[in-house]
Amino acid sequence: MAAITVSGICASGKQDSEKKTAKKITMWSQFADPNSQDSGSIAFYEALEATRAKFPDIEIDHIGSGGEAYKQKIPVSGAANELPDIFFWWGGGAAQPFIEGKRVLALDDLAKDGTLKKIVPGTTENFTFDGKLYGLPIYISTAQLYVNDDLLAKAGVSAPKTWDELLSAVTALKAKGIIPISLGAKDRWPAMFWSAILDMRIAGATAMNAALSKKGPFNTPDFVSASEKLKQLIDMGAFGTNFMGTSYDDSVNLFLTGRAGMLFMGAWVNGQIEGENSQVKGKVSPIKFPAIPGGKGNIDEWHGGSGETFFINADVKDKEMVWPVYTYFMESMAKAAFLAGSGSSAWLGDPGDVSAMNPLAVKIGSLSASAKGFSYWWDQMLSGNDTESMFGSLMSFFAGVSTPKQYTEELQKRISETK
Repeated sequence: MAAITVSGICASGKQDSEKKTAKKITMWSQFADPNSQDSGSIAFYEALEATRAKFPDIEIDHIGSGGEAYKQKIPVSGAANELPDIFFWWGGGAAQPFIEGKRVLALDDLAKDGTLKKIVPGTTENFTFDGKLYGLPIYISTAQLYVNDDLLAKAGVSAPKTWDELLSAVTALKAKGIIPISLGAKDRWPAMFWSAILDMRIAGATAMNAALSKKGPFNTPDFVSASEKLKQLIDMGAFGTNFMGTSYDDSVNLFLTGRAGMLFMGAWVNGQIEGENSQVKGKVSPIKFPAIPGGKGNIDEWHGGSGETFFINADVKDKEMVWPVYTYFMESMAKAAFLAGSGSSAWLGDPGDVSAMNPLAVKIGSLSASAKGFSYWWDQMLSGNDTESMFGSLMSFFAGVSTPKQYTEELQKRISETK
């Protein structure tokens, strides 16, 4: 009897083990801390748990790695052909090496099930290469101009709707001893935001996207004119006197403590602005970046868009099993991210109860609902050496080393002509 019992236990244990591991999906992400209060992290873990509950017979084995470690891990794993079934990454130029290396799965055939009808039009562009779709969007991130209504009122001006009104606001705030616009150029990418939005307002999102994808030039009269507008802001002291030595965190702190009147930034600052320790809580409004007379861009074109996704490994063993899990997770994270204040959902449909949402996120969702186009973050649209070349030219321009024309010529030679 003992031998029979042992045999039975072994057989049963083996069957249980096989049942638990028969359906398994491996997933990697940059969301390493389940307790993080970052809105993106909150949305990820809510979606992960919802997906596990929806598919109880499938084990989702997630490994999270934070920050730069993750950015190094994925390319190395891709080169070694050791990627998981599903992994978080960025679209645009950041994804190009994985597409060219045939490391990620094209989704066109799987998406014929009607999934794309549930997605906001235009949000798959950064995940589409040579006409093939490789990733689904999560949320739509936008950069908007945050204005401290109290400080502007004290300076005798209103939230700017036009370029001239923006210049007037800068002058009025300076006269009151207030930094007009907080900018953390030390970290480079906040300065990139300003070059990008002015390019969009003068040249338009289509021309901007063409230049970033090497399908159009950087050295056009429109881009030169946009850079001249940026130089005008720099020269008139719009960003204060120490913006080149100010970090992103310090620039946000200047705004949160009421020492700066405006901030052009992504929606991820919503939580800080409305946080318990914020000195500007309830005093800030997000607005569309002002229109510029004569510009080809539209005030409803936004710097931002949908650029983050999860890719499926090209060598995934059972794509028919993975696909419904993947789409449910992506839609769940999109809605959770919206409710957490990360940005507008890239998926259509009722997002749920918004009564407890950050009021700034609700306002931004309303503003961006009429979006006519997007151009995503330059450092994600570009890849490899192009990104560093862009930052080098950008910083030289902000430091006054190069002129607007020289700046655009450098971008042309270093990026557009480097194919």
